[in-house]
Amino acid sequence: MNAGQVRTGPWGTLVLLLIYAGAAYALSPFAGPLLMGAVLAVVGWPWQVRLERYLHLPRWFGALLHATAWVAVIIIPAVAIVDSVLPELHLLVLRWQTGMPLLTLPISLQQLPFVGNWLSAHLAEINGAYLSNFFRQHADIITSSLGQLWFFTLHTFFAALTVFALTLHGERIREMLQLAASELWGRDRGERFLHAAREAARSVLIGLIGVGVVEGILIGAAFAVAGLKMWPLWLVATALISPIPFGATTVVGAATLWLVFSGHWLAGLIIFAWGLVVITVADLVIRPLLTGSQTEAPFFLVFFSILGGAEAFGLIGLIIGPILVLLARGIWRSWERRVRLGA
Repeated sequence: MNAGQVRTGPWGTLVLLLIYAGAAYALSPFAGPLLMGAVLAVVGWPWQVRLERYLHLPRWFGALLHATAWVAVIIIPAVAIVDSVLPELHLLVLRWQTGMPLLTLPISLQQLPFVGNWLSAHLAEINGAYLSNFFRQHADIITSSLGQLWFFTLHTFFAALTVFALTLHGERIREMLQLAASELWGRDRGERFLHAAREAARSVLIGLIGVGVVEGILIGAAFAVAGLKMWPLWLVATALISPIPFGATTVVGAATLWLVFSGHWLAGLIIFAWGLVVITVADLVIRPLLTGSQTEAPFFLVFFSILGGAEAFGLIGLIIGPILVLLARGIWRSWERRVRLGA
């Protein structure tokens, strides 16, 4: 055995496995932002390289611009929506302080037989005192929801840091992956594995982006028809947040509540119903179709990989599940083609 050839014994292999398992466990609380950062880095990497070549930027500055752009794309629409809502929210607070009912029933609904009188009687009870008591009883849930909002904001910045770190060393990371794949499976098989991994990740990205575009356009059009203030920002927020589990549902719910509290009951209910239909069709039909379109994967294979991933890994499994299944399918098809050609 040459001096440069060192073989790892069974105990050395076990120690290495334990070290890597411990490292994975330590990073597991941040699996969501790390994975999302990796996805964003892959999406924006070609644009970053083009910008660096065109403007002659150093790599560190290109990576910084790349990460900052994603933060701006995600955070700015949300901040603009909150800023547009604050004046109306101030009026609701004033009504709360004066003891006036916060919800008013339109005259057309008040005139409905039986239902109109029942709604009027119950809505009259929803005033500042009622909501104050309601918030007091559900303080834990409200606090947890606000904590989740802070959690999302924090994870957004962690994802941006991941984008910066990965794109700062993009070529080196690619070389490391190629070297690792070659050492594990040989050069040819390693290249096939990386190709299958790239195709799987690309397919999942296309599904995520496609769902965002579809939900943003269809639900955003409903926002415009309903007369929602700053509806273009709500459209952008829906499109950007929709790849996140329950992201579009949160935006639709917020828009519905805002319209209802503003007195636009019919518009709010239509937005809610239309939003649920679009989100359901997009997640259960359009996402599997787009995800499998690049690799020609069967619809139901992708469909069950999305649902199974969520069941096995939680919400992050909506991304991990199809990547693993499409990767396994890509490796199998590569092996099948090699066997057929060899035969």
